[in-house]
Amino acid sequence: MSKLRRELVLETEQQNLFKSNSSQAFSLAPRFSNHLVSCRLSTLNKTVMPDEVSATSFSIVNPPLNSHLTLYMLEKLGVTVKLISLYSAADLTVQLWTNIVDKLNSEGDWHPIDLCYDSQDEDGKLLFTGSVQPTSPGNYQFTYRVALKQQLWRWAGKFQENVHLVVNPPSTEMNWTQGPSYVEILPRIYVGNLIAASQALELGIDAVLNLAREFPLTFPADSSIAYKQLGLLDGAQHPIPDKVILEAIAWIEKQLRQGKKNILINCRAGIGRSGSVSLAYCFYKHRNWSYQQTLDYIWSQKADIYPHSHLQESLERLFPREIN
Repeated sequence: MSKLRRELVLETEQQNLFKSNSSQAFSLAPRFSNHLVSCRLSTLNKTVMPDEVSATSFSIVNPPLNSHLTLYMLEKLGVTVKLISLYSAADLTVQLWTNIVDKLNSEGDWHPIDLCYDSQDEDGKLLFTGSVQPTSPGNYQFTYRVALKQQLWRWAGKFQENVHLVVNPPSTEMNWTQGPSYVEILPRIYVGNLIAASQALELGIDAVLNLAREFPLTFPADSSIAYKQLGLLDGAQHPIPDKVILEAIAWIEKQLRQGKKNILINCRAGIGRSGSVSLAYCFYKHRNWSYQQTLDYIWSQKADIYPHSHLQESLERLFPREIN
């Protein structure tokens, strides 16, 4: 028997032991996520071929289960998974399973993040890697899972053996704090950080919409810069009120009518609050675009933008699309 198959057989015996006690384990465990419980219960209740169950197992996961990590908001966390498998990497789907708020999940629901195949080591183990970038402070968890063609999910570790992550507010040492950063997303409309807004005169910006509640700006009285502050809270967990969305769009439209040539929408980092309002303005201007089409366009111009919670719901209510 090969070393790879011996490891698989041993791991399978351990997994079967866990499955035989799974009902008791679930009944005793606290329910911090009904969605996660239902996913794992449905996985355990599936009828599958024995070779599918035994053909793949976790060798190494990093960060390891039951570890406690601290990260800054907008700082990327890299993860790696090494698998022992009789299947090829192309047949496997490997995912992070998490409730971390990120650019793809502004609501904080449990959701998957696909990991990408990286390489195969000399022992034949398959390495998958990926990352997640939290867009809101808070306490989160994640674990790992693998499936053969997404037909059966196999979890790393036992129920609630998760990685625990504390996300703190953004660090003052991040790249966007080191200089002006701004990108044109539509003709004459820019999205950028606080430093770009504070240097508007030098950068040729003649209208500034500041969405950072914590950082008011002032400009010389004799300057031609139009300025408005609509203060919003930082972090994707804070929905943007309809009133602010409508007021921001009206102000931008007014500046365009008055002939302003370079209008900057800014917040602290130029990613969340300003990104969400720029997304709202783009959705308003392109009435034939769906929310996803608008989001894809915005990301094509500035990939680090993330929407705030309930933004899609708000925009589709404020600017409804015709259903074909």
